[in-house]
Amino acid sequence: MSRGLLWMLPALLMIGLLYGAPLLRLALLSFGESEWTLTSYRELFEMWSYGGTLLRTLRISILVVIGCLIFGYPLGYVLAFASAQWRLALSLLVVLPFWTSILVRNFAWIYLLRDQGALSTAAGWLSPSGEPAELIYNETGVVIAMVSTLLPFMIFPVFLSLISQSRDLREAAAGLGASPARMFLSITLPLSVRGILGGSLLVFATAVGFFVTPALLGGGRVLTAATFISQQIDEYLNWPLAAAASMLLLAVMLVLGAVYRRACPDQVDHGNAS
Repeated sequence: MSRGLLWMLPALLMIGLLYGAPLLRLALLSFGESEWTLTSYRELFEMWSYGGTLLRTLRISILVVIGCLIFGYPLGYVLAFASAQWRLALSLLVVLPFWTSILVRNFAWIYLLRDQGALSTAAGWLSPSGEPAELIYNETGVVIAMVSTLLPFMIFPVFLSLISQSRDLREAAAGLGASPARMFLSITLPLSVRGILGGSLLVFATAVGFFVTPALLGGGRVLTAATFISQQIDEYLNWPLAAAASMLLLAVMLVLGAVYRRACPDQVDHGNAS
């Protein structure tokens, strides 16, 4: 055994105990507690309700990724090209919500999105009818709250991909007469694709398993995969079905991780070639 592997052994054992053992237990449970069958998986695929729940979960997660990208890329860009003092201040503002309980943040969103709330009233002013918009206990409120919570997971990967770019490329392009828009589209954006993909994967993986926000802001009307799993355990005590649903989500994320692993090296090579 090499010395490097020997130093890594305690960490590997800890990861195996804290993550590997529970996942193995969950996988075994999904095949049945007393006998090995595919009953739980067959029941999942036969349940039209779970199919709709899974599609809703994926749709919400994709919308959250899009929202985080729309707001996160400009913020990551500002962080990358700001001065050192402004970068520190802005970084603190980005991570500040992590110092607050997620329950507190969700209750704050309930107050803002409720009927006659600040955002609901403001959205009503922009609508033709003038009536307050319904932004809570539906997918809209869930997506808004999840975007605000997961935004840092997009900002920092984009920031790291932008700050690692060589400024010589932009200076050379400016010297050749390229406009700021042309430099962004030809240099900055293509070289930041790795950060966009990494941030999107982080946001999507977290959004797929989100529980608190859909449970609170969905008001029981927005059933996602996480709330479905909780329902199977708390109300029906159907642990094998809940375990099978969990393993299905894990399989989806493993496939996405493999796709990201194959896509990112190509992006890096293209960026270096350019």
